[in-house]
Amino acid sequence: MNKIALLAGAALVTLSGSAFAADLIVDEPAAMTTPAADTTLYFELLGGASLEGKLNYEGDGSDDLQAGGAVAGVIGFGTGIEGLSVEADAFYTQRDYSDSSDDYTLKTGSLMADLKYTVNLNDSFAVYGAVGLGGVYLHDESSSGTVYVDSWGAGYLLKAGVTAKVADQISLVGEVRYTNSFDYIDEEQSGTTSVLAGVHFGF
Repeated sequence: MNKIALLAGAALVTLSGSAFAADLIVDEPAAMTTPAADTTLYFELLGGASLEGKLNYEGDGSDDLQAGGAVAGVIGFGTGIEGLSVEADAFYTQRDYSDSSDDYTLKTGSLMADLKYTVNLNDSFAVYGAVGLGGVYLHDESSSGTVYVDSWGAGYLLKAGVTAKVADQISLVGEVRYTNSFDYIDEEQSGTTSVLAGVHFGF
């Protein structure tokens, strides 16, 4: 009887020790993973309208510009910082104006390096804003072929827009942008506000 009691006691101690040892086992936490850096390459093609504006002359008045056409092309690349990308931006507009004696056309262009920040609202929609620095081009010509300005100057770009995803790596884009030179270009200066729509392609 004593042997049976001793065996039962030994078995109980062994089981208790095993249970205690099991309680001491701590599960290792799952390995932390760092999200992949966003270095997506993308490009955009946009077209729309440049709104009515002013062509200002250094020291002497201005002319009213009619609304005209506008096109833009953008190549961008994610920086690895969430929401932040850098872009190369090309932009072109054409607007007519007139005075009492002749009709004129003002063509503007710009080549900019942009810094852009995007906020994703959900899986489909995002909003963004960007600022750029670079060169602004003015070409002022009469209907008779006389060229008054055909030069570049330093300038800037401001833009804001919204994107709507329609397929994997493809989004529709709506954008408002403003470009201007910092100073007069051959005694002329014209800020340009444009409304554009287009397509964003990612890779």
